[in-house]
Amino acid sequence: MSASVYESTNPQTGATLLTTWKNESTKAKAQYGFTKSRGTPFKVSRNPPADGLIAVHRLYNSRSHDFIWTKSSKEVQNATAEFGYRDQGTDFYASMSGGACLTAVHRYVKDGVRRYATTASEQKDLKSAGWRYENVAFYAASAKPSAPKTTAGATSPKASNAKPATAKVATSTTNKTAASQAAVKTAGSRPSSGPYEWPAYLNKSTQAWNAYSKQTNRTNKALLYQIASTETSIWLGGRTDDQVRVDKIMDRAAAAHRTPQLVLYAIPNRDCGGYAAGGLNTVSRYKGWIDSVRRGLAGRKAVIIVEPDAIGMGCLSSSQRADRYSMLKYAMTTLTSANTWTYLHAGSSGLGASDVAAVLKKSGIADARGFAVNVSSFDTTSSEIKYGNSIIKALGMKKHFVIDTSRGGLGRASSNGGAPGWCNPPGRALGTRPTIHTANSNVDAYLWVKPPGESDGSCHSGDPASGQWFGSYALGLAQRALDHKIISRRALP
Repeated sequence: MSASVYESTNPQTGATLLTTWKNESTKAKAQYGFTKSRGTPFKVSRNPPADGLIAVHRLYNSRSHDFIWTKSSKEVQNATAEFGYRDQGTDFYASMSGGACLTAVHRYVKDGVRRYATTASEQKDLKSAGWRYENVAFYAASAKPSAPKTTAGATSPKASNAKPATAKVATSTTNKTAASQAAVKTAGSRPSSGPYEWPAYLNKSTQAWNAYSKQTNRTNKALLYQIASTETSIWLGGRTDDQVRVDKIMDRAAAAHRTPQLVLYAIPNRDCGGYAAGGLNTVSRYKGWIDSVRRGLAGRKAVIIVEPDAIGMGCLSSSQRADRYSMLKYAMTTLTSANTWTYLHAGSSGLGASDVAAVLKKSGIADARGFAVNVSSFDTTSSEIKYGNSIIKALGMKKHFVIDTSRGGLGRASSNGGAPGWCNPPGRALGTRPTIHTANSNVDAYLWVKPPGESDGSCHSGDPASGQWFGSYALGLAQRALDHKIISRRALP
């Protein structure tokens, strides 16, 4: 158990926040009134469970502003079904029972909010103040392990070259964690607990699903079903109702124990006036919109792709570039959490990795899970893995990435009739369906970020405008993917 838990309380509500993420603790202090720090009293694990560890869920009640941390699945069920709590998923892993070098984290309740205590003096103070004891929430590692006891005539661990029990436990856990991380992908395990603990969420409020539902020709209906039945990212373009929209998406996804994938696409001067021009018009409006998205997320599980096209700044003045860096950094720091992983768009292969890395650093990549490549493009997965790994090398920091495989089944087109290569090129195919079982340990997932079948823009005569449904193109993507055995055919329900 190597992640320190930051504990803070809100003096007005009495509620407690536990988090393994320092930036979440800092934001909670500045924005939500958790101003009383209680230090880092114990440690837990962020990694998938090793022997003896169990998932601890975070629950939240928006009416009482109370958090519950529990290892009990029955308690999760009761709190969500009867008391209005939302299950925000696994927050971390802790021990299922006590033992050497472990401390019980006791939970108390008063006026509908919870507090946590690990020492006898803390428990005594809570009882004196009228807090009612509930149970042991979980067992964690002490932040300050006690020194091994020695008796007269006994040899100290140092003198005998023996290691204390605490060192042995830490070494064992480290070895298991390292082995687990090395086996990711090849063993078929998930990248981490985080948002990938749950399968991806299928949104049926899409143009693809609508086209499939209305299609009467059975052959075409079966082709459209290959797209409509596949989990695809949901794009947010800066609407005033996006907070409500995100909240509804998160409610439906969490109820199904699924993780939605969201794309933020509202940065000012978006696409430098190209086919997808638009976005919000001021820095303050953009940051306010990011705040609204955060409120809609409410700490629940999500994968977020941040601002496709944003690293292309050739049309911007120096002051506009500075504003863009500021906005992207704000998105990274505001939205990233234990359950919400952000990926900043990093273009696709053919760009210079060192140039892209420099932009990513200025844009706040240090606060993100990593970056996304090939969004709305057509490159092969193998070329994007090479490109992503070259960016990691240029960054000089450990990051992960995701690949948009939605239309990369046959790679880039050799020509596109004078239009940009990424704009509705002919003869393309759907790519590998979304999965966390990837060919490289740095790749968290293959995703369908660009909704297949939606136009890239009016780049050829008769092409629909950007984002509009392009039925004939969708049918071609699906047919060629099946013909080339890139995807397996899904039977109509």
